[in-house]
Amino acid sequence: MILPIRKGDSTTTVVFCFTMELRHLRYFCAVAEHRSFTTAARQLNVSQSGVSGQVRDLEKEIGVSLFRRHQREVTLTPEGAIFFHEAREILIRADRAVELAVRSSKGMSGTLTVGLCGPATAVFLPKLIQKFRKQLPGVTVALRELNTSEQIEALLNGHIDIAFTRGISVESKSLLNHEFFMSEPLVVALPKGHPLVREQAVALNQFAKERLILYFREGSPEVFDSIVAMCKKAKFSPRIGDTPRSWQSILTMVEAGEGVGIVPSSVQYLRSDDVVFRPLKDKRCKVDAIIAWRRHESSKIMDSFLDLLRARREEAKRANP
Repeated sequence: MILPIRKGDSTTTVVFCFTMELRHLRYFCAVAEHRSFTTAARQLNVSQSGVSGQVRDLEKEIGVSLFRRHQREVTLTPEGAIFFHEAREILIRADRAVELAVRSSKGMSGTLTVGLCGPATAVFLPKLIQKFRKQLPGVTVALRELNTSEQIEALLNGHIDIAFTRGISVESKSLLNHEFFMSEPLVVALPKGHPLVREQAVALNQFAKERLILYFREGSPEVFDSIVAMCKKAKFSPRIGDTPRSWQSILTMVEAGEGVGIVPSSVQYLRSDDVVFRPLKDKRCKVDAIIAWRRHESSKIMDSFLDLLRARREEAKRANP
């Protein structure tokens, strides 16, 4: 056992190699608080000889007299007073640890770290987290901004507990639980003066000769590859221009006339006054959003959050059958 002993303003760390248990500290502290072995035994609901024996064992193990034993009461020695201060702190922390563990097992306290997936989560996650915090006020929710590729690595490394991503690699599937969350249609981002702004919906092959601005592949290979595959299915090879590292940068480049963007529909929630969005005529032009969490790490907190996500998914289905 490692016990810090404070002397004045300094702290000395003393290492004792014996099997001290919390029971020893509880018995010692009870005697110190009541200044009586008899009263301490009554409070602990054990025999007086049991309390005396445990305290004697403690003094013998550490080689220090903790009490001065008088006929009517016991008092702490200077060493005992120092030990009492530290022992009481240990017991308080031990009781707190038990309380937190029990509360966590009931989903009442703990921490949940959620990975943010750009605009996709911005549409629904803020209100969902507000609802979760009202439901479990003792749980701390931490948010981490990560692109979809970074989310899986962060999940596997234990840096986040819930990931929102577009896909999971084959080698990661055995380590993670995952399920479909929603499909998100792709839309076209056009500069305000583009001729196709006048149309209510556009066909993908109308952009065969346009420079396409796409989100960088390393950040979301599923989105990038899906768009390329859809272009090829529409009988043309895409002319890929810039591939910025943020969705907002795509809109900035579109606004500047650098090309047109093909983006998930949630990107429309980002602010850009001179960009116009139009849906694609082919309703199959979609990308999926997936929720994932580590396998074999279920908890009441995790289950409660997943239940809210699933309820949100069902609401979205009813709103858009």
